[in-house]
Amino acid sequence: MTLVTLTLRDAWRGGVTAADYEAHMAAIGQAQANAAHLADFARAGMGRMLVAGCGPGQFFDYLEAGALERWRVVYCDINADYLAALRRRCPDAQCVADDLEASAIRGEFDAACATLVLEHTDWKRVVETLTRLAPRVMIVIQVNPAELVTAVSPGRRLPESMQRFREVHPHLIDESALVAEMLRLGMWLTARRPREVADSKTMLALEFERG
Repeated sequence: MTLVTLTLRDAWRGGVTAADYEAHMAAIGQAQANAAHLADFARAGMGRMLVAGCGPGQFFDYLEAGALERWRVVYCDINADYLAALRRRCPDAQCVADDLEASAIRGEFDAACATLVLEHTDWKRVVETLTRLAPRVMIVIQVNPAELVTAVSPGRRLPESMQRFREVHPHLIDESALVAEMLRLGMWLTARRPREVADSKTMLALEFERG
């Protein structure tokens, strides 16, 4: 008998439905907080932006009007169904199916952002991709209270297709390790913005610029 090992990549490539993901994120307040982080990041510039690991585009439901009007945005995700859901929200969106750990995206961007992506990937490969593409990068990571050592709260009920995260856990990212890695890649920390959400967790936005 062959045992199949489930991975985070499997879950996000096609296992977790857009509907379940959106219901979960809205219920815990993370969708709202992360939309506010994106608006803050966009407010300080203009040009071409990569929104990496965009998911089904739930941030559009909470993003302040005109937040991205000065930007030409490219949205990428590993899950084609999520990109289709994003296009239903924003029919003119430019979307690209891409694996950020081995990205095929080329060209130059003025800015790039990734929200709760590192927790589900080989994060050093992802930040290398982002810093290759843009001189200004925002990364949103999840910070938990000390007693909660996994990214998913043990007592919180998850939608059906997200139950797999009881088997394979997203990994929390250490802020100091991330800052050190970005510095190694020539990127300096320029802003730090925390927003508290459910279960005493924090969505922490870290902005970096090439120095």
